[in-house]
Amino acid sequence: MKPSDVLSLLGISQKARKLVSGQDSVERAIISKRVFLIIVSEDSSDNTKKRFSNMANSRNIPVVVWGNARDLGKSIGKEERKVLGLTDRSLAYEVYRRLKSLTGVGDIEQTESI
Repeated sequence: MKPSDVLSLLGISQKARKLVSGQDSVERAIISKRVFLIIVSEDSSDNTKKRFSNMANSRNIPVVVWGNARDLGKSIGKEERKVLGLTDRSLAYEVYRRLKSLTGVGDIEQTESI
């Protein structure tokens, strides 16, 4: 499994309109209970990581800290993106599964089932 496999799946998710990007958009989607997986870039601030981790933990949404903002944004055809949220359960599960095999369980904030 390569990082490009995950990035291409994120691009497919964006094309299918099953992904929200950007801190404000993801936060609104979390509040409206439409997000099944949150990806926070490694180069985002500690405050951002903590904020989304707290939000996700209270709603049992898995959070993965992975990648950098430039690559995440480029994979979905946009500029830098620090936070992505997947809004389709099956796509979220597949991305989660691929990230888990890439990074191991150590980088996944919460390992609740999707």
